[in-house]
Amino acid sequence: MNASTKTGRTLMALGLAAAGLTGAALQPAPAAAATSCDFAMVSLKARNLQTDNGSQEDFVWLKVEDRWFPAGGDGVQYDLGETHFPGLFGNPIAGFGSSGLEVRLVLDKWPGNITVERETIACDEVTNATRTFSNGDAVYDLVYNVTD
Repeated sequence: MNASTKTGRTLMALGLAAAGLTGAALQPAPAAAATSCDFAMVSLKARNLQTDNGSQEDFVWLKVEDRWFPAGGDGVQYDLGETHFPGLFGNPIAGFGSSGLEVRLVLDKWPGNITVERETIACDEVTNATRTFSNGDAVYDLVYNVTD
């Protein structure tokens, strides 16, 4: 074997080794773990009702993403100033990611429903945070926790 062949093989081996290192260095990094949080209702208070005359009561659901609380056909009955807790709603809880969690307050009004407001809850840890839902008539305060 002559010197130029030996030098060529050595250079080729070094080039392949460098290409291997470069390839390893250019491999995509693994995706970061997805952020996940848990939402839990603490309470919901009626500060103003949609129905201010006649029956003086509203029937309320929370829609958390695509799940209704309480499940079934009846909302939770509210009188002015009344506060209810998670058990009456079927314990609204939900896991969600960094894009946030959509929560709607919906009134059961025959023949249809009225969405008072939609709110997006951020995936940031909070305790006893308050979110107000209002449509210019009905006003409700939702107290909730988010853990991560």
